Amino acid sequence: MNILFVAAELAPHAKVGGLADVAAALPQALAAAGHSVSVAVPLHRSLKKSGEFRRTNLELPVPVANGTWASRVWQGRRGGVSLYAIERDEYFDRAHPYGEGGGDYPDSLDRFVFFSRAALELARHIEPVPEILHANDWHTALIPALVSVVHLPMRTVFTIHNLRYQGEFPGSDFPRLGLPGEMFRPETLEFYGKVNLLKGAILLAHEVTTVSPSYAREIQTEAFGHGLHEVLQGRAAHLSGILNGIDEESWNPESDVELKKNFSSAQPQGREDCRAALEKEMGLEPANGRPIFGMVTRLAEDKGVDLALGTAKELVKKGGRLVVLGKGQTELEEAAKALEKNLPGRVAVRLEHNEGLARRIFAGADFFLMPSRSEPCGLTQMYAMRYGAIPVVADTGGLHDSVQPKSAAKKSGCGIRFPANSVTGLRKGLDQALAWWDEPARIEEARQDGMRRDWGWGAAVPAYDTVYRSSAGLSSGRKKKG
Repeated sequence: MNILFVAAELAPHAKVGGLADVAAALPQALAAAGHSVSVAVPLHRSLKKSGEFRRTNLELPVPVANGTWASRVWQGRRGGVSLYAIERDEYFDRAHPYGEGGGDYPDSLDRFVFFSRAALELARHIEPVPEILHANDWHTALIPALVSVVHLPMRTVFTIHNLRYQGEFPGSDFPRLGLPGEMFRPETLEFYGKVNLLKGAILLAHEVTTVSPSYAREIQTEAFGHGLHEVLQGRAAHLSGILNGIDEESWNPESDVELKKNFSSAQPQGREDCRAALEKEMGLEPANGRPIFGMVTRLAEDKGVDLALGTAKELVKKGGRLVVLGKGQTELEEAAKALEKNLPGRVAVRLEHNEGLARRIFAGADFFLMPSRSEPCGLTQMYAMRYGAIPVVADTGGLHDSVQPKSAAKKSGCGIRFPANSVTGLRKGLDQALAWWDEPARIEEARQDGMRRDWGWGAAVPAYDTVYRSSAGLSSGRKKKG
C-alpha cells in the first residue's frame, strides 16, 4: 500500500522522545515489507542543518484560517523511504521542536495546524498518491478531521504515543483550525468547552492504534484514560495495541562506535570494559564490583523519577550505585543534583540529552531502572536489554509487554517487574535485583535472554498491515489487538 507517515519528530536530528525513533524505524520496516512509504515532518532547524534534506522546487499552497500561505518542500531519502520536510521558518526554524524552558511555544496550535494542513497538501502532490495517511500524536491529530471535511479518497490511521498530551486549547481558538463551525461539537473536536485535537482524531480516524497491547487496555480505564477513557471505549472495535520495535542495526553493541569495546551475546567479554569505562566517565567509585543501576529518562513524575530518587539512599546503603541521564521538571533536576552532591561516587547525574552517553549507560550498567507510573511502550528498556542491562521495571503498559519476569523455576525471562506507582514495590524490585547480583548464573541467564530476543519490527509490521487494510476496507474481518 502507499502510506504517508506524518510526525512532528524524526530521529536522529529532531528527537525529543520515542516518537522520533518510531518515525525513523517503522517506515523503513514497512518499506522492507513491500509498502511504498513516505514520511512528512516539519523542517526543524536541526533537520535543515543535518544535510540530509535538499530544497526542492515544490511549493505547496497551504490554506490557513486567514488565507493561503506558500510552503517550500525539502526532500531526502533513507533506504526505501522518501522523506519530506515542510518549510515555514517562522514556525519551525527554532532551537527546539516543541518549546524551551520546559514548556511549549505560545503559538503551538498555529504551528501544528499549519503542519497538518501542509502534510495534507503534500499528499495531493507526491507520487504515488498515498492511500493511507498515518498521523501520530496531537501535533498531527487534525489530519483525520481535515480528510473528513475535504472528502479526500484517503484513509486515516492515528497512533497515540502518549495519551497525556492531547492538544487541548480554549474553545475560542477553534476558528484558528479553519474547520466548519459544526465540527466544534461533542461528536468531534469539542471536549467540555475546549478544543481537543486528540479526541477529534480518536473519533474521526478510520483506525486508531497505540504502542502496546497493555496500554491499549489501560487507556480505556478511568485511571489511565486522562478523561478520554469513554471516548476510547466507544472506538474499541477500531483500537489496536501494537508493541513498538527498535532499529536493531542502529542499536547494536557489536558495531556501536560509542562504546569503549564492542560485544555480543556470543562474545560478551567487552561488556566488562564498557562497565569500567562508564565508572570512569561518570566518576563512580569502583565499589568492589557492586552493581550499577542506570536510568535514561525524562525527569518527570509519570516516569517515576521521584520514586527512584526517594529510594536511592537505601539502594546505595545496600551496595548499589545509580547513574541518571536526562532532563525534565526543575524540581526533579534539583533533587537529582542534590542527591549526587550528598552521595558522591555512588550517584552520578547528567542533566542533558546525550545519545552517546545513553548508549554507554545501556552497555555499562548492570541493571536498567524504569519505575514509570505509566509507560505507553518504552524503548529504552529494549535498548538496555539489547546491550545487556537487566531491566527492573514497573508493571505497566509496554513494560509489561516487553519484560518477561524471570523466576527461580525457569531459565527463561529477562528481567524484574514490580507494581507500578508503589514505593514498596520499587524497594522489593531493587532488593530482588541486589539478591540476583549474588547469583552470577541467574544474572547471566537473564542478560543472555534479553540480548538474544528479537526487538525489531518483525512482529509489528504484519499488525500494521492488518490495520491499514482494515482502514481501507480490504479485510473481511478484523481481530482486535489489545
